[in-house]
Amino acid sequence: MKAIIKNIIMGASVAILLSGCMTPKTVAYFPELTDGEILTLAQSKGIVLKPADKLSIIVNTKSADLNNVLNLPVTSQIIGYTALQSTNQSRGSSGYTIDAEGYIDFPIIGKVKASGLTRAELAAHLKEALNENSVAKDAVVTVEYLNLGFSVIGEVRTPGFYPFDNDKTTLLQALSKAGDMTIYGDRNKVKVLRMKENGQQETYVLSLQNAEAMAKSPAYILQQNDIIYVQPNNYRQRQAANANDTTTGSFWISAVSVLTTILVLIFK
Repeated sequence: MKAIIKNIIMGASVAILLSGCMTPKTVAYFPELTDGEILTLAQSKGIVLKPADKLSIIVNTKSADLNNVLNLPVTSQIIGYTALQSTNQSRGSSGYTIDAEGYIDFPIIGKVKASGLTRAELAAHLKEALNENSVAKDAVVTVEYLNLGFSVIGEVRTPGFYPFDNDKTTLLQALSKAGDMTIYGDRNKVKVLRMKENGQQETYVLSLQNAEAMAKSPAYILQQNDIIYVQPNNYRQRQAANANDTTTGSFWISAVSVLTTILVLIFK
């Protein structure tokens, strides 16, 4: 009789423990990816500039006076005090915000279309315009992002907003910046929320357990203001929903443990 009761209790304990476990297959990334396998990525220009994007545009020529004209003053904030300092060095920062029509207002040249271009295309366009308008034939134009980035939220170790440091940041690189997923992140349903210029939001759902489909997704290469949401897996959702519920696995594991101890003491 003692042996039967013990076997029943041990069987119940094992069943409860197994029901709450996550298998290695559901935790691993790309379990089907093999050595040497080549994936074709979705075609992407990378980050395409849009209205409200803020850019640093630095123009360097052989003329220091011309540099002062082409480069906006640098504004520095020191405990509530604003100091304007003119610069003719490449370390200066010229901030331009793309207007609602997609243009920036550039010194001497005037209105320049920026929306729809990459930063490399904009730099080439400005250099060509400076040459065509006989402003500078030897200009070196550098365009950098000032307010462009992406957000990572949900089941990651360090959620937050991260600025872009290259033109083609991938979903995997973004997750890496956020410290990777936690063990409770759903590898099959990573959502990328993307704002369109018409004010609508488009949602892409990517699976980190299907490398081929992920690589072909237009959301694999991120755009400015993308929001990456790693939703909790089923195990985590059950934990949250039943945190104070006596029907949860953790409650029954504790209950079985106590009951086992009592019965062992009784029938010892």
